Amino acid sequence: MLRSVALKMLHDQWRILAVWSVLAAILAAFYLSLYPSIGSVDEMRRLLDAMPPELRAMFSIEGADLGTPAGYLNMELFTFMLPLIVAAVTVTAGSGATAGEEERGTLELLLANPIGRWRIVVEKALGGALLSGALCAGVWIGLAIVASAIAVDLALGRVAAALVSVWLLGAVIGAVALLVGALTGNRTLAIGTGLTVAVVGFFVNALAPLTDVLEPWQPLSPHYHYLGYDPLTRGLDFGHAAVLAVTAVVLTLLAALAFERRDLRA
Repeated sequence: MLRSVALKMLHDQWRILAVWSVLAAILAAFYLSLYPSIGSVDEMRRLLDAMPPELRAMFSIEGADLGTPAGYLNMELFTFMLPLIVAAVTVTAGSGATAGEEERGTLELLLANPIGRWRIVVEKALGGALLSGALCAGVWIGLAIVASAIAVDLALGRVAAALVSVWLLGAVIGAVALLVGALTGNRTLAIGTGLTVAVVGFFVNALAPLTDVLEPWQPLSPHYHYLGYDPLTRGLDFGHAAVLAVTAVVLTLLAALAFERRDLRA
């Protein structure tokens, strides 16, 4: 065992980490490589204008400037696809942190080490954050390489800001799974709850501008603090980023407290 639970987690999963990061880079590069061949921007705008407003809002293309790389990437990558991939990584890590160890019967071996329960939770959360951070770094590298190769004017600093924002979104969703797993020891329930928060948060943020019923709930959606201010165009908003960061930290601390106090079936 390595002295650090987080480093042990990375040591065990470095192959998966490498595969996820490379695939994320390839996916991002593929989307950006299609940008020069999307055809007439005016023609695409006419097509989008014919779409129902609910569908335009859902994919954050209401008022989007599809004539820019940022507008194109927002629609194709940053609104739905990338948050889904990051959420999959963080929910898997969060649900497996303690609940997965319990279900596999390896928790007793882990607790036999001179490491506090709270530290196991915190370092597992840190390991999950490092995994999703590596994936986001892979996306940035893929976009940077293709932008240079095909001479697309892409503001890489703002791409980094958007990736920090999606990383924080993933941290919140992963922390939800971590908390449910620490409370219940049920990995399936932890995965389901994390994915439910991700899906419900997406639809609340997307549809809130269209209905008075959802509008008051929009600030409670983590997706609102991720994408509502358009980080790919405007840069990182530290207020929204702080909301996501504080939420992830609080949920992680609650998970550590729950794991400390619960009777375990090690």
